[in-house]
Amino acid sequence: MTKELISEIDKLKRDLAFKREELQAMYLENKGLNKTIDSLEKENHSLKQQIKQLEQEAEEMLLFP
Repeated sequence: MTKELISEIDKLKRDLAFKREELQAMYLENKGLNKTIDSLEKENHSLKQQIKQLEQEAEEMLLFP
């Protein structure tokens, strides 16, 4: 009975360690994805500004043929 309990506790400890590693890997992946999202949002904002500027330049060009 005692050996079975010790065996079960050891198994649970291994499972817990594995889950911790899994959780840490997921955390790091999430952190990387958040950085990617931030970077893409900044790039998107920059591109929108460039589009607005190009549209304004195009309108100005049409005023002076």
